[in-house]
Amino acid sequence: MGEKNLENIISYLNDKLKHKNDYVSFLKELKKECDLETLNTIYGYILENSPDNKLIDCIIRDINSTKNKNFLPFLIDFILRQNNNNDFLNLKVLAIKTISNFKDTSSVTALMYCLNDKNSNYKLRLASAEALGKIGDKNAFDTLGNIACDEKEKSTYVKESAVIALGMLGDKRALKVFNSIINTKQMFLSKFSYLKERIIEAMSKLDIEKDALALDILKKSLLDPSERVRIGAIETLMNSNIDKSYDLIYERLKFDDSIEVKKNALVALYNISDRRILDEIINNDYENELKNYAKEIIKEYEENNE
Repeated sequence: MGEKNLENIISYLNDKLKHKNDYVSFLKELKKECDLETLNTIYGYILENSPDNKLIDCIIRDINSTKNKNFLPFLIDFILRQNNNNDFLNLKVLAIKTISNFKDTSSVTALMYCLNDKNSNYKLRLASAEALGKIGDKNAFDTLGNIACDEKEKSTYVKESAVIALGMLGDKRALKVFNSIINTKQMFLSKFSYLKERIIEAMSKLDIEKDALALDILKKSLLDPSERVRIGAIETLMNSNIDKSYDLIYERLKFDDSIEVKKNALVALYNISDRRILDEIINNDYENELKNYAKEIIKEYEENNE
């Protein structure tokens, strides 16, 4: 098969496909009969020319399972093609997720292009942001940061994905981006609360132990109107090793107006220190619901240590 020219390969491919509905078995046959060069040509031809979405889907999934980098350029070309009908869109998203699994920096430029294309469907842009985070190339920082901070960006989902990706890059410059977002005038928007949640989540992936800006962001988040943001800040502080974590969380335990926030604060303090915080709750003037919760934790603790 290695000596066949493109015309013969296409003829061979079409002949094989005439009576095939089971594309999985079809691909297995191809791999038995074709050398790698021919297989590259066939896969590339299908991704570029085939109108059969099921066949393309099967090809992309096969590339994902084999993790053969020879096919990566074909996937990159595929996601850049100007075809955005719904079925094709889902295939592009699948291709982007497959590309991310290679974690190859050669795909970063194409993914940044897809993310920046505001005329594209948000699903394609969201998948591109997630892929950039997974690949972890810090060359994507500016693109992700600009998307996260863009107040004209219509898709909250894309902004959230960009924020999470920034955390995955592990670049502490992201803290300046996060602080800028936190300080915008969009604080009253309900959708914006979800973005702030993603910021706190992303911060947990950064080394913030001795970072003053990180501490400032978390302090603000502990007083946020959103219960979920406050809980997220407590969890991030619990895992951060920041010196003031215990005292900051203890304030939420004492003074927060949400019982759910107080419960999360109690668990965090227990994880940071020991059982004494549970005894304090039980033996002092706290809500009955919080006292009962402390007793439940003690019961579970004692059972696990019998």
